[in-house]
Amino acid sequence: MREKACSFSIAFGGGAGLTPPNERMWTTISNHQPSALLMLGDNVYIDDPLHILTQRYCYYRRQSQTEWRELVASTPVYAIYDDHDFGTNDCVPGSEVDSPTWKRQVLEVFKQNWNNPAYGGGKEDPGCWFDFHIGQVHFIVLDGRYYRDLKDGSMLGARQKSYLFRTLETSTAKFKILASPVPWSPGVKPGSKDTWDGFAAEREEIFVFIEEKAIDGVILMAADRHRSDLRQITRSRGYDLYEVMSSRLTNVHTHNLLKSAKGSKFIMGYNQKCSFGLLNFDTTKDDPEVEYSIVSIDNEV
Repeated sequence: MREKACSFSIAFGGGAGLTPPNERMWTTISNHQPSALLMLGDNVYIDDPLHILTQRYCYYRRQSQTEWRELVASTPVYAIYDDHDFGTNDCVPGSEVDSPTWKRQVLEVFKQNWNNPAYGGGKEDPGCWFDFHIGQVHFIVLDGRYYRDLKDGSMLGARQKSYLFRTLETSTAKFKILASPVPWSPGVKPGSKDTWDGFAAEREEIFVFIEEKAIDGVILMAADRHRSDLRQITRSRGYDLYEVMSSRLTNVHTHNLLKSAKGSKFIMGYNQKCSFGLLNFDTTKDDPEVEYSIVSIDNEV
């Protein structure tokens, strides 16, 4: 399907702790028959990077759910981790490959449970970043935890950032989706450095690269906040960037809608029930289109 004009939909989200009454979410998603599902972190809640058996148990609980098994039997799934399925809450493990020593172990268990097309830069540069195409849409999926280092001011690490720039610059797709486990938009988690606000210089470096290389069709995607949002980031040098966010697939805990944030504009949001994001692409038109919808667990759009 690569580079062929077509219309299709993808579902995405994060925040999927095991909650038996909410496991019906997977049936709701399946009924939309998306071409893919992107799981953007906190796909299960583990918070125990030191014990392999705990990690495997948490994955087993999810995979034993009938609704989940029926969904993944018919829908391609792509996944990255965030803090609760990589380390612990808001973890900043640093830029070293093998420090803390649990990094590779957690990644290996993750790889055993998610069939992604690639994983980072191989044995020497482990991680969970990769890209894939559906038609004329290029999904570039980033690892926001393995190399996260506040002292160095980098969420991605040097190797992953080089991969990102190279992949963006050479992409010929109509749309390029930059998927991150945490929000790009400024101000959506006030006072916290866990989002891209903690790495503002690196975020700006990425945005300036997009503008200087005249890369069009970029859309930002993220999870982490327990709600679904659409936000706008105004840019003076290039086109405004839009971010679609969703991260309350099955979680009970809810974050309030943040309609006022310094640096980004709230367009729409929803937090009354569990929800997922749905992107409908149509690249058959002379002016290709993408539509973002927020869908509740009870299929309310």
